[in-house]
Amino acid sequence: MVEFGQKLQAGAFHAHPVSTYCLKNDPTIGLNIWEADSPEAFEQAFAPQRKYYAAVMEIVPVITPQEAQKILMEQLAYHPR
Repeated sequence: MVEFGQKLQAGAFHAHPVSTYCLKNDPTIGLNIWEADSPEAFEQAFAPQRKYYAAVMEIVPVITPQEAQKILMEQLAYHPR
């Protein structure tokens, strides 16, 4: 972990999480939000750092709140109550 932290601070990796949070009850577990243009771009950016992660539980694409609002509004327009 120390080596990973030192490399992050030194800028050894070209891409890193946009934001990182850890669980309060177990600070060894973190949630990282990354930004990438595609799944392939994410895998390429994450590859050099993967060895520092003991386990990757799940990789899930996310969207911005603005994108979510647009999708929800379109769904409401097609399925009015």
